Amino acid sequence: MSDAIREQIVKVAKLMYEKGMVNAFAGNLSVRDGNNVYITPSGICKGFLKEDMIVKTDMNGNILEGMYKPSSEIKLHLEAYKKRKDIYSVVHAHPPYTTAYAVANKPIESKACAEMVIFFGKIPLAAYGTPSTDEIFSGVEEYINEYDVILLANHGIVSFGRDVFDAYFKLEAAEDIAKTLILSRLLGGEKDLPENKLKELDDMRKKRRTEVYW
Repeated sequence: MSDAIREQIVKVAKLMYEKGMVNAFAGNLSVRDGNNVYITPSGICKGFLKEDMIVKTDMNGNILEGMYKPSSEIKLHLEAYKKRKDIYSVVHAHPPYTTAYAVANKPIESKACAEMVIFFGKIPLAAYGTPSTDEIFSGVEEYINEYDVILLANHGIVSFGRDVFDAYFKLEAAEDIAKTLILSRLLGGEKDLPENKLKELDDMRKKRRTEVYW
């Protein structure tokens, strides 16, 4: 199982790097397996990771296996796992469009984009917490019980899932929607859907979350 987890983390990390979701210095991914956490190492480009570089820790961040230090933002991951038992993977990144919202201190929300309403409803903005410190999770805590994708003010974005692919796909969907909204506003702004259609989409989102834990 541990080999498969490491392989999945490396696969998604490389995908994130290739798609421009992270630069050479940014981002971190983890998977929880029981009381063990597998997380990307600090200071290694996500596009050049190998399975034996993944660090294994306990739920307190103590290193159990690995030749490298775990990501400096491991506290964000550990606190998420402790807060919600249904989270098995955490992905944190700095993709340009969602991060632009985070830097502008704006949550992502729209009444015009059907996918936004169905998948997310809203992507909230967590209050700023200095990276790599204990306060990195403080703003996230306000929203984590209701949202699987959260912006980190002046920093980036974090997503939670049932596995590393689920967490990554949510992040990729959020980035695509953020890009669409920014471009639509350059064209004069999006056009809201009628209220009755928004209600339909909102009901679909609630049903989807209950059935498949999107």
